Amino acid sequence: MKNFFYILLVAVFLACNSNFSRKDHSIHWQNFSPEYDALCIQAYNIAKNRIDKLNINDSNKPLAIIADIDETILNNLPYNQMLIDSSLKFSQDTWSQWVNKKIAKPIPGALSFFNHVDSLGIEIIYISNRKIENYEPTKLNLINAGFPFNDNTIMLLRDTDSNKEKRRSKIGNFNVVMLLGDNLADFQDSFYGKSNVDKKKIVELEKKKFGNEFILFPNLIYGPWEEGFEE
Repeated sequence: MKNFFYILLVAVFLACNSNFSRKDHSIHWQNFSPEYDALCIQAYNIAKNRIDKLNINDSNKPLAIIADIDETILNNLPYNQMLIDSSLKFSQDTWSQWVNKKIAKPIPGALSFFNHVDSLGIEIIYISNRKIENYEPTKLNLINAGFPFNDNTIMLLRDTDSNKEKRRSKIGNFNVVMLLGDNLADFQDSFYGKSNVDKKKIVELEKKKFGNEFILFPNLIYGPWEEGFEE
């Protein structure tokens, strides 16, 4: 019995004095967990099945999908790992340095999905809160990674307002059949700036859209859900 309590005491001591934070745990899961890959692939499989069931010719407007970029299409774990290792918080300066490297890799399942959508003639519209000054390196990163992007591609980045609704309203000449993102505000304005409690209520109200119009990707590293979170 004494040995048991000794082992328990050591375990508690190590846990309390661990150099690993909750952020470390989250990024380890996202980096190494096969479940993370499976969830992303599952989301893209659902999206593809939904797209394939559409009657492409049954619309008086060209069809389009709207996609977020970071943690939906491109994986930025190396940047987030650098923040943890350096005990830094996100800044536009360090973020731009990462973006300018143009080396972010595709999220599992993303590349085949977007090239499939492109082959069907459905417009792909990229909307991201990367800043306008990051346009060129973002474009080159997408192209280098193999995503559809040409002279006619629409990519709307952030100027001053992080609310994407104003940018989404600029594309009324398309019939938007799907939105993809890792943040609920990637889908509609009602989620933007709301508390976690309020967003849970809206999720319940809009539950039929998830897996149909809204395709959500896992992101345990950052997001508005961090409200009230202590490192």
